[in-house]
Amino acid sequence: MDITVDQSDPSTAEVSCKITASEFRSELTNGLRQAGTRMNMKGFRPGKVPLKVLEKQFGAEMHQEVLQTFLRKAYDQAVEDESLQPMASPRMVSDAPEADESGDYELSFSVPLKPNFELSEYKGLKIESELEPVLPEQVQGVVDDIRRQESVPEPAGDEGIDENGVVLCDLTFLHEGESVLEREGLRLSANTPPPGLDPEAYTKALVGAKDGNVIELEMVLPADLENEAAQGQPGTCRLTIKQAFTMVPPPDEEIFAKLEVEDQAGLEAKVRERMVESAQEREQGRQETVLLDRVITETSMDLPETILEEQTAQRLEQMKQQLADQGASEEQVAAQAEEQQATARQEAERGLRALLVVESLGDKEELLVTAEDIQAELGAIAERNGVSVDEVRQYYSENNLAQQMTVEILERKVRKFLRESAEVSTPG
Repeated sequence: MDITVDQSDPSTAEVSCKITASEFRSELTNGLRQAGTRMNMKGFRPGKVPLKVLEKQFGAEMHQEVLQTFLRKAYDQAVEDESLQPMASPRMVSDAPEADESGDYELSFSVPLKPNFELSEYKGLKIESELEPVLPEQVQGVVDDIRRQESVPEPAGDEGIDENGVVLCDLTFLHEGESVLEREGLRLSANTPPPGLDPEAYTKALVGAKDGNVIELEMVLPADLENEAAQGQPGTCRLTIKQAFTMVPPPDEEIFAKLEVEDQAGLEAKVRERMVESAQEREQGRQETVLLDRVITETSMDLPETILEEQTAQRLEQMKQQLADQGASEEQVAAQAEEQQATARQEAERGLRALLVVESLGDKEELLVTAEDIQAELGAIAERNGVSVDEVRQYYSENNLAQQMTVEILERKVRKFLRESAEVSTPG
C-alpha cells in the first residue's frame, strides 16, 4: 500500500493511498474466511463453507469492511510517518470508492490538523483578589436560615401565620373574572409569592392568615398560560386557605447537637468557617476563569475551517432541536438559527481554542490525568447520583464520554495551575 501526504495547507493533511488489486483481494479473502469460521450454514460443516458461497452471501458487507481496514492502516501510517497531530477523524473524499480497470483502489481522505501555535504568557499572571470579608450580620442571617430550615409546622390557630409561616391552599388565577388556572393543595410560604405577584403585597396579605380565609391579590398573569388571551395580562390571584401553619424552630440544644457545637458562639463560629471556605472557593473559581480566559484570548492560532464549520453546525442543530422540542414552528426555528449563526460560530471557536490551550498547557507542565484521577471522578459522579461506579463507567463508555471526562479533569488541573502560579494582589 503506497501512501502520499500533502501538507501544503498547514491546517489539513491530504492523504492518498493506493491499494493494489492483489492486496485488496488478499484482505477480502482473509476476512471472508474468518467470517466463515463463525458461520453455520445449512449443508456445510462449520468452517468448511466455500469461499464463493461466502462471497455471494457476505461480499458486499465485507467489501466495505476491507476498505475501512485499509483506511485505518493508511491513517495510522500517515500519522506515524509524518508525525501528524490530528484534531479529528479523517474525512473521506468519497464515501464509496470504486476500483479502476486494474482492480486497484485509491483512497483519498483529509485529516484536520491541530494548529501550530505558541501559548501566550501563562505563569505569574497578575490578578486582583475580590474576596470580601464575611460580616457578622451575614453569619446571623445564615444562623437564622438554619433555624427556619429545622423548624416544624404547627397549626397557626386564631393568631394566624407570621412572615415565616406556610399555608396549604387552593390557588386560582382569574382573568376578567374567569378562571384561567386552578391548582389544589399547594404549599405556599408567606415570603415566597407565586410568579406575577408583588412580593411585598403578597407577604402583607398572608401574615395573619387563618384556616378558611380567602385572599385575593392583583397580579400579572404568566406568559405561558394555555389561555393565550390572558397571557401577560392583569389578573387576580385567589388563595383559599385550607390550613395555616406557623413554623416552630427546635430548641437551640437540638441544633447545637446536630451541628456538633456546644453553644451559640460555637454555632456562629462554625457557620462563619463554612462561609469563609465557600467564599474562598468562589473566589478561586473566579480567578481561575479569568486567568484561563486571558490565556485563551491572548494565544493566537488558526483553527481548521472544516472543524470550525462542523462545530458551528452541531451547536445550531442542538439549538434547533431544543426549539422544536419547546413547540416552535419550523419558520421560528429557521429564523432563530439564522439569527444565531454568528454566535454559534463564536462559541465553537472559543470552545476549540480553549480545548487546544488546555491540552497544550497540560503537555508543557506535565499535568497528567491518571487512572486514579479517572477512578476518583467516577466515584464522585456515582455518589452524587446515588448509583454504582460500574453504572457510571458503563454510561460513559456507551455514550463515548470517556474522552470528555479526561478533558474536564485536565482543565481543572490547568485552572488550578494557573491560579497557584499567578501573582494575586489584595486591593488597598
